[in-house]
Amino acid sequence: LLNISTISTIFIDKQKAADNQESFTIDPESSPLSGRYLRAELNFDQSQMETYRIQSRNFRSRANGIIYNLNHYKAQLNNELNSVSPDSSIIADYSDSIGISHAQLKKVTAQFYLSLKGISDQEQTEKLEMIFAPLFRDNPNIQGPGRGTGRGRHH
Repeated sequence: LLNISTISTIFIDKQKAADNQESFTIDPESSPLSGRYLRAELNFDQSQMETYRIQSRNFRSRANGIIYNLNHYKAQLNNELNSVSPDSSIIADYSDSIGISHAQLKKVTAQFYLSLKGISDQEQTEKLEMIFAPLFRDNPNIQGPGRGTGRGRHH
């Protein structure tokens, strides 16, 4: 019912990074992305780092609000699913809200990516693509209709 792997592809790390900037994680399998990491990996100069700091603060602020709502809707959906008399209308509403919140999160993440891409040279852009790729790639663990291993009808 819930696309846990997609929802969990991004979450905000609440701890301060060593360079006194908050970091965030693009993919749960990867390290938190911080200003220090970008400076090292992308070789950002001072001007690029200043733009990064501004854009990162804006992104984290917006993403945190969306993630808060997303978690709220998930908890409410879970409560309704496990209630004595689950209401399918309420379940549908929470499911829709989760989908809308997830779409909002993807949009702000894409805007953040584009803001960083806009200040990057070709080499930095290639590295940036690799860093953000897990967010914008198909998840091989999620398959749509007709891709299972069952013995269904083949056309």
